[in-house]
Amino acid sequence: MSSIYSLWKTDFDIVRLREHLERFVLPLEPVQQAPGFGGWSVLSSNGDYRDGWIPGHRVIEAGMNVVELRQNAQKAGLRPIAEYVQPTQICHGYFAEVIEFFRTKSLNPRRARIIRLSHGASSSWHRDGADNVPSIRLHVPIVTNAGCFFETEEGRAHLPADGSSYFLRVNRMHCVKNEGSEDRFHFVIDVNYDEAAKY
Repeated sequence: MSSIYSLWKTDFDIVRLREHLERFVLPLEPVQQAPGFGGWSVLSSNGDYRDGWIPGHRVIEAGMNVVELRQNAQKAGLRPIAEYVQPTQICHGYFAEVIEFFRTKSLNPRRARIIRLSHGASSSWHRDGADNVPSIRLHVPIVTNAGCFFETEEGRAHLPADGSSYFLRVNRMHCVKNEGSEDRFHFVIDVNYDEAAKY
C-alpha cells in the first residue's frame, strides 16, 4: 500500500450507487460536521442515519497512545468503533449489498457513511487515529470531479468514481479538498486493518 492510498479494483455498479444516493439518501437532511462537510450514516451505533458524526479527529493529538485516545474519545461521547454496525434507514438495496460484499471479505465494516464534501470546501489537516495504531478507511467514490483530492504530506491523489475502492491510511496527517464545481459523495467505511493489508 502506498502512503496515500491503495486501489482495489472492485467492480461496483456506479449507476446503481448513484441511483440509491439520489432516491434514498439525498431527500434526507444531512448531518453537518463542519461547513461543507457532512452526510448520512449507513451503519451506526443505534440504527439512525444521524448517529456517528461526532468529530473524532478533534480528540486525537500527536504522540497520543491508545489508552489516552480511548479516554479522550469517551469524554467526547464517542462509542467504541465496534458498536457502529447497525444498519440505518439508508442501508438497504444496493448499499446493503456493498456492505455485505465487504463482510464476505472479512473486512468487518463499521461506521459506514456517505460523506458529502461540498464544492469549494476542504477539511482541516487532521488524523483519524493514533500515530502508532494503523487505521484504514475504505472509500468508494460515488460522485466526484477532477478537482477532488485526498492529500497527505507526501502528495495528493484523485480517486475516480469508476466502481473501484480505495484503502486510505487515516492515522496519518491528511485532508480532503474539493476544488471543483460540484459536490463530492463518497461511501466511506472503517475496516479491519489486518485484513485490508492483504488486498
